[in-house]
Amino acid sequence: MSMKRNKLRDAIVVSLAVGSISVAGMGTALAQEAPADGSSQAQTLDTVKVTGTRLQSQTMTAASPVMEIDAEQFRISGATKVEDLVNQYPQLDMSFDNFANNGATTYATASLRGLGAGRTLTLVNGRRMPAGAFETTDLSTIPAAMVKRVDVLTGGASAVYGADAVAGVVNFQLNDEFEGVSVNYGYSAYQHNNENSYIQGLMDKAGFDYPTGSSGLDGVSRNLDLGVGGFFGDGGHAVAWVTWRENEALLQGQRDYSSCALSNPGTACGGSGTADPGNFLVGGTKWMIADGNGGYVPGQHLYNYAPINYYQRPDTRYTAGFMAKYEVNEHFEPYIETMFANRQTSIQIAESGTFGSAITVPCSTSYITSLCADAGITTDDVRIAMYKRNVEGGPRIQDIETQTYRIVAGVRGAITDNWSYDASYTYGRATWSNVGHNDFLFSRINDAAMGCPTGSFAGCVPYDIWNDNVSVEAAQALAGTSFQKRDTTYKAVNAFVTGDLGFGLPSANGENAGLVLGFERRVNTYLRQSDADSLAGNFAGAGGADTNLKADISVSELFMEAALPVIVGDGFVSRWDMEVGYRYSDYSTSGETNTYKFGTALELDETVLVRGSWNRAIRAPSLNNLYSPASMGLWGGNDPCAGATPTASAAACALTGVSAAQYGNIPASPADQYNGFFGGNAALEPETANTWTIGLAFNPIENLSIALDYFNIEVEDTISEIDPDTILNACITAQTLCDRIRRDPVTGDLWSGNSQNVDTAGMVFSQIGNNGGMRRSGIDLNVIYGWNAFGGRFNTTFNSTFMMKVEQEPVPGVVKYDCAGLINPSCGANPEWRFVSNLSYTLDRYSVNARWRYVGSSDYRDALTGAALTTDKLVAGHGGLKAANYFDLSGSVTLSDWVSVSLGVNNLFDREPPMVGGGLVDNGNGVAGYDQAGRYVFGSINLRF
Repeated sequence: MSMKRNKLRDAIVVSLAVGSISVAGMGTALAQEAPADGSSQAQTLDTVKVTGTRLQSQTMTAASPVMEIDAEQFRISGATKVEDLVNQYPQLDMSFDNFANNGATTYATASLRGLGAGRTLTLVNGRRMPAGAFETTDLSTIPAAMVKRVDVLTGGASAVYGADAVAGVVNFQLNDEFEGVSVNYGYSAYQHNNENSYIQGLMDKAGFDYPTGSSGLDGVSRNLDLGVGGFFGDGGHAVAWVTWRENEALLQGQRDYSSCALSNPGTACGGSGTADPGNFLVGGTKWMIADGNGGYVPGQHLYNYAPINYYQRPDTRYTAGFMAKYEVNEHFEPYIETMFANRQTSIQIAESGTFGSAITVPCSTSYITSLCADAGITTDDVRIAMYKRNVEGGPRIQDIETQTYRIVAGVRGAITDNWSYDASYTYGRATWSNVGHNDFLFSRINDAAMGCPTGSFAGCVPYDIWNDNVSVEAAQALAGTSFQKRDTTYKAVNAFVTGDLGFGLPSANGENAGLVLGFERRVNTYLRQSDADSLAGNFAGAGGADTNLKADISVSELFMEAALPVIVGDGFVSRWDMEVGYRYSDYSTSGETNTYKFGTALELDETVLVRGSWNRAIRAPSLNNLYSPASMGLWGGNDPCAGATPTASAAACALTGVSAAQYGNIPASPADQYNGFFGGNAALEPETANTWTIGLAFNPIENLSIALDYFNIEVEDTISEIDPDTILNACITAQTLCDRIRRDPVTGDLWSGNSQNVDTAGMVFSQIGNNGGMRRSGIDLNVIYGWNAFGGRFNTTFNSTFMMKVEQEPVPGVVKYDCAGLINPSCGANPEWRFVSNLSYTLDRYSVNARWRYVGSSDYRDALTGAALTTDKLVAGHGGLKAANYFDLSGSVTLSDWVSVSLGVNNLFDREPPMVGGGLVDNGNGVAGYDQAGRYVFGSINLRF
């Protein structure tokens, strides 16, 4: 059918029919399609696929907002990984995997509205990907060079796609219509001027080394992409690709602002109490240091573990894929999609050590020389905890390799003139292996420290920490090799029919109601296996024991969607559409659930579109959520009852288990890491969410499109751990959850114990459960405008989100707080306002693009009380984090019909990440998500035939 195009249809209806008010580049396409004289024209619209529904329509306006990022944005931003661009947009969390190190999953994810990757459903061509090693979708499998566009549906969509679409959907549409041959080579690197006088002054006081002046180009990345596509036979088309990308490591010691680990207040270079030479905690109360002359003196020194840590991890990845379809006739079109990715990366952190491994020996023991006397110990026996850093053996390294496969095979076609079908089978598998090196084994430390007495482990070499005389051979004898494998598989059968019911309302001007009916069955399996020493918690630097797990989960589902055009005409209400959806799910683990959706879109005077939707979404517990055995681990944060001057009162600390004698004498963790007890819960139920969106899109003048949408997401029975910081604060401020805190019976601390004394070590218990709820609400504003000037074309886009609520309620009616606009240990950084704005100019063969990325300010206040915090003096001095503005500039030129070149610089003015103290640090001394390494310089050359 044909329909007449006008202002609204140019700027709103057409874009909404494909699921979006476009925010990133599509404005150019709309303007270029309009006639040069500005007149309207008739144009035939094909039936299109819409993200967020399986209904296929030429005309139906969308009830849910969908933000679109097109392929051009990858080029002008220099992004060679999909997350490098997508996660810059304000609807998504600022999460960039390559700048995560200690504790990293080692793969990128997408998370909408701060609700986590597990509540954001990631699709490729409208279908699920296999889960990664941690049961979230691994974005690194998706080749940036083959992305046609990314649709971001910001609202629940469980009725359409099943569980996990609580916050919405990120759908990567690959270019399955590509024709020709494309070869692209890219090069990028970072550059920074090391001139941070604040931290350089702190390192001068500490006697630490740091870089100065220009870093030169470092953290270099190279990529090569090959794509081939074309038609075959009378009705076939195929596309294939191969990509390679490699980036070099960047150490924290290559930037001045990350060359030392800041103390918790941010006012000094801190570090770890596991140091070189070693520290000794004698009798549980007295810290001693070897004086180098055979004796000991009181005190404790810290080790600067920062420089040797990776800031940007090294990464090498290969991807390959193939997509083909062949229309035998209108009733039968088989298709296939295959994807493969291999990724190799490493985590590197500071050297291992003895980490408090303790011995109880007679004071007369010759190896400890005069330690008892120098410490004033008068008993016959003494307990000594050893804190010696393994500088002789080198850093701890984890070499990680992942291989991911995905195959989709299906058939689709017309049943009748009004009905069609689509049936497919998807198989995916991800295998993740981790080999660790240079970590000490607890079972060997005491033997070697005591000079390898009779009965010591085979190959024991004396480890003379008492005289600071450790050989490389002794260090190597204490180290072990760890191994962990995680294997996930995904199998899915999906089949549905969609069509025209053959009837409609009289007011719909002949347009009929539409219907989708379908069935889906999904099966996920998960396998985690570790070596014997990891399972026993024998690695000193691992934080706790690992666990094995083998489990599976399946779900069978029936779903339907229906669309009803209510009004179609030429009056003030020119169009009114309504849509509903329902999905019945039966899980092998948690039983039956139901999800729903309802939406409506109202077109007024052919210039304004009013839309709204409600969705009932769910998230089923993952296999790790259900079955992961409980074990000891680490969490980063603060103990308000530690140190000589605790921030909490004696009465408040008594609630957490601190005795009167311990108050003011509890040692704080020098590394701001504390013990926790974490694990799964087989009694978990699915969490549920209600999501609402309401908004409008309008076209006030020619070539200007504006979309304004309000969203509200409320999650109940949240599957989550209660953050240990929150447990401590809740105990102190609300006298609840105190039974989840256990302190070391001798020292009163929460960190000095380890997996070798798990029954008595101080820790916070934070096993997963259906804990309370969450709420996210805010406003999205998207603007597109294009105009002709100076012989060329200007186009501008503005994409922003203002977060009104970022509420957490881990204990209903007792503990509830709002993180919007705050930075603190419980919330992390949650700026209220973020936006990305582009201005481009195209003239003949040339184009230039300027981009402004804005991250709003965050106040440093307590989430529960709202009181200003002072713990982190670096942040408190500014009242929080100031707003960050990043400016990017890029350009391209087409040299011939087959050669084009692009160059650009992101973070043009070399802005450093906001610095924070140890209690708020994610990696380095910066806040995660902000540009970490300075200027980003990139270039590429593309050959297309």
